[in-house]
Amino acid sequence: MNFGRTSLWWKDLVEVWGSEGWGRNFEDAFKWKIGNGDSVLFSEDSWAGNGALKRVYSWLFSLSSCKDAKVDELEKWINGSWEWQLTWRRSLFEWEKPLVCIFFQGLQGLSFDMEEKDSWVWKDGEFPIYTVKSSYNCLRRAREGENVFVYKMFWRSKVVPSALVSAFVSTWRVLENKIATRANLERRGIAVESL
Repeated sequence: MNFGRTSLWWKDLVEVWGSEGWGRNFEDAFKWKIGNGDSVLFSEDSWAGNGALKRVYSWLFSLSSCKDAKVDELEKWINGSWEWQLTWRRSLFEWEKPLVCIFFQGLQGLSFDMEEKDSWVWKDGEFPIYTVKSSYNCLRRAREGENVFVYKMFWRSKVVPSALVSAFVSTWRVLENKIATRANLERRGIAVESL
């Protein structure tokens, strides 16, 4: 994802998502919807298929001579159809040519609307719009199964409710790595003096 043009809030959200160990990359939850292609980086951004092309086709990315190009710089309208104008650092070996064919097959069928601006689509929600609820559900699904057995034991135990809540909160902090240890405080940027 290209963050050069984004807000500080958005950058912070992505950083927190990654630093808290919430599983996959935040950018994997989004996909670009191509309009005119002037905002989307061809190789870096997720817009075609399953993730950024530089990760899905890493070998071809290493051979590309247009790594920082935007989609609109590499597509040309020729004889009534879109054609990709990719260039390579060197001539391709015979064994690399089938990779290029597979790559271009993955790009077939993509449509562009030159009258529209590029936009982000949230892939994990019920609707293609980011909401806090859809983000929460995405995180919850990613963590389902982790420590569920321990939590169920707590709620089924026959302990006085106030003691149960206290024990549950303490256990939750341990299981979720939320105790204010020196390492956790330093990871969050809090200065800790040596004792």
